Amino acid sequence: MDEMKKSCLRCKKEIKEKDLHKIVIYVVQKKFTEHHYEHVECPDRFTV
Repeated sequence: MDEMKKSCLRCKKEIKEKDLHKIVIYVVQKKFTEHHYEHVECPDRFTV
């Protein structure tokens, strides 16, 4: 397992292994620049 921590671009919370998330990739002038992760639905929006 890689120990890289992913954190949500929107809510800044850590994305755990089992959390649903998506990768956001920025491409500028056909070159890959950077990527970020964010929750598919941010936990802040969940109601329990």
